Amino acid sequence: MIRTTLLLTLLLSAMTAYSSQPLTLKGRVSARGRGVAGVAVTDGKNTVRTDTKGNYTLSTNDEAEFVYISIPSGYEIPTASGSARFFEKIDCRRQKYDFTLTPQSSPSKRHRLVLIADPQVYFDNEIDSVRRAAAALKRLADDGVPTCTVVCGDIVGDINHRPLFFEPVRDALAESGLPTFYVVGNHDTDVSARSNALAKKTFKSIYGPTYYSFDRGECHVVILDDVFFTGYGYLHVGYLPEEQLHWLENDLKHVRPGKPVLVCMHIPTWSRAANRHAWREEEHNKILLNRNALYEILKPYNAHLLTAHEHYNENYKPAPHITEHVHAPLSTNFWQTPQSSDGIPAGYGIYEIEGDRVSWYYQTVDYPRERQFTAYAVGEDARKPRSVTANVWNYSTDWKVEWSENGLDKGPMTRYTGYDHNTCDYIKRHKGRFKQVYVDPGLTEHLFEAVPEDPRSEIEIRVTDPFGRTYVWNSTSGYKL
Repeated sequence: MIRTTLLLTLLLSAMTAYSSQPLTLKGRVSARGRGVAGVAVTDGKNTVRTDTKGNYTLSTNDEAEFVYISIPSGYEIPTASGSARFFEKIDCRRQKYDFTLTPQSSPSKRHRLVLIADPQVYFDNEIDSVRRAAAALKRLADDGVPTCTVVCGDIVGDINHRPLFFEPVRDALAESGLPTFYVVGNHDTDVSARSNALAKKTFKSIYGPTYYSFDRGECHVVILDDVFFTGYGYLHVGYLPEEQLHWLENDLKHVRPGKPVLVCMHIPTWSRAANRHAWREEEHNKILLNRNALYEILKPYNAHLLTAHEHYNENYKPAPHITEHVHAPLSTNFWQTPQSSDGIPAGYGIYEIEGDRVSWYYQTVDYPRERQFTAYAVGEDARKPRSVTANVWNYSTDWKVEWSENGLDKGPMTRYTGYDHNTCDYIKRHKGRFKQVYVDPGLTEHLFEAVPEDPRSEIEIRVTDPFGRTYVWNSTSGYKL
């Protein structure tokens, strides 16, 4: 009897130790001393809206880590060390959390979002390359268009490396002067953690919540955490837990149907194999396993999925209302080559929002906007010695890739799957000198070729994007910039 009573006491003590205690958080969202109504406030599970005076009351518990807002349109993005600061760490001894916003000096329906994929810094000297990218971003934003940046995961290469590069990368990107939001990637998780629930502790200590939202102009932007750590070595899968899906449903309740919604997360939802309906070829660590649930939630909107992870550029149409943009890494091929595995120079995705209209292009760190592809004259590409070839960096099926020979229009070039010549040549010439053992070229599907009647002919390649912008290369004069 005594043993039974003791066991029950221990069990009750254990249950009490791990049971959550209710908390009620209160506060005010204000700008210039006046309350801001209708602002979403959340703990990552529950979401409420501020009243007409900017006040809110949020019921939560002591398991919640953050209280945070969805920054509304018409206000500046608050920052700390260049990183967006829209959250407060919950302290169980504190009940009140206020947020102060600053109205934009000249509100505009035109905004720009820069998507940086996989900085993936392993070594000190790579921080200088991040700074160079930040300087290019600063020049980009000199036109006065309100611009923010999203770093789409894999901020660092090795979370166990000391010193840890989370803060140096953040500080380097802060030199752009642009407010920056951060997405958690698989390289950003604590791989010694016992479960997914604990694997983002280091990331959160610097960047805050792993999923949240904000508005820019007429566009709603959502950051999600689809990196699910299994607790088995470095094995991650793409997966959105129910808690996040439920939060997303609540977050979108006040978003007008038809409105553009940009969803940023690290692991893509779709794949090249899925495009071919080769479902068994898909790898669980490279796709979002419960993608159909996300697609269903996003049905009422003009949704764009902005993803990373794969270290190449691809654009997919997984559902009629969804366009997915997979981004090549800022780090090219682990900072060891001038191009990524699919031949794309270091850069980032640029998304321009004007009203309900979203347009996009790829911007390299070193070339002007007018440069959107790499062309190889006849004889330059060793794998296609009789052809003129082109690598169209941000290609999707609604682009046109055409050519002419001696001024005579020849129509579309032929698309094929293969390897980028510059990437293969560079890796071949420098093999054995790389710090990483896995620096290799990768197959890409955004290559094009044409065989001229005479290899000495003057060849012109014209590439037109979905927005009617045309980019030109001529075998005699080079790129038209």
